[in-house]
Amino acid sequence: MGVPRRPGDAAELRKTLKPLMEKRRRARINESLSQLKGLILPLIGKDSLTRVTEKAIGPVSAGLGSCPPAASLTATC
Repeated sequence: MGVPRRPGDAAELRKTLKPLMEKRRRARINESLSQLKGLILPLIGKDSLTRVTEKAIGPVSAGLGSCPPAASLTATC
């Protein structure tokens, strides 16, 4: 990697490395979420998790239900 020789080299290097860094970041996040899920599920059980998920998704689906089908794809209703 070293020191950039031309002014545009640093920008090119950043453009090249950005997708790789993003892929690693997402992998770390997914691994952390998997560990968290592994710790929480045995404590609360699947029934509790289903209820929590339904409570979290309920307002979203209720808000989308008031929109016409074509408008639900956009942010405005």
